[in-house]
Amino acid sequence: MSAPVTEDLRLSLAAQGFLALPEVFTPAEVGVVAAELDRLFGRFGELPPASVLDLGATGGDFGQDVPEILYPSVLSPALRQSAVFQRSRAFARRLLGPGTWFRFDHSIRKPPRCAYETVWHQDRVHKRSGLPERRLNVWIPTGKVGAEDGCMRYVPGSHLGGVLPHEAVPERRGAQRTIGVDESAAVDVPLPVGGAALHLFETVHSAHPNLGDRPRTAWILQFTQPRAGLPLASWAHQTLHIGHTWRWRHGKAREDHTRVD
Repeated sequence: MSAPVTEDLRLSLAAQGFLALPEVFTPAEVGVVAAELDRLFGRFGELPPASVLDLGATGGDFGQDVPEILYPSVLSPALRQSAVFQRSRAFARRLLGPGTWFRFDHSIRKPPRCAYETVWHQDRVHKRSGLPERRLNVWIPTGKVGAEDGCMRYVPGSHLGGVLPHEAVPERRGAQRTIGVDESAAVDVPLPVGGAALHLFETVHSAHPNLGDRPRTAWILQFTQPRAGLPLASWAHQTLHIGHTWRWRHGKAREDHTRVD
């Protein structure tokens, strides 16, 4: 199951800055990803410090508000081997063109009755590399999402104005908020299981709070198409992260081996 990459999709992405695709994966394929992420979030307090963030309040208990796992596919290689990853990468390559490569992944979980919205922002504001490039994020929920569950929201065409002014959000860990967003133009993107929301690096977006009774978990994959130079800085960053998490991954592998025996 995969939506074909048509010229209309490419034109829509270029004009609107995002795509809403209701049928990209099968529920069973998403279930594989959900199980791996559930295992990681279940051990959130044991994960390496380099792998965890909390996007909630600075004064709250770390990991209780909006836990985030960086590079979950490093901690769980099964994610990189999944049909969801493979199809997302192929899809990104067909949208962005030759030379597109996987850059980064993370997973964000909003617990039930989580009051924290993801504030309006552009991912580009966090960019460290000076390389000219295009980036595409593939946002994959592990369950059905609507506005009440914390689905994505986009401002159509907002990517065309470059990087907009941002401000820090008081008492929120690391949050940068785009200044002056016209929410009247915002579009919600509810999705069924198997759907995905895609957006460009400059697109202004947010996500609703999760007011439902179950966790809202999303796996976000980022793909890049460099227009010049080699992305050595990003490769070095991934290698450094792999090194920082080696001890935890090695210990987990020994635990898994012991359970099998």
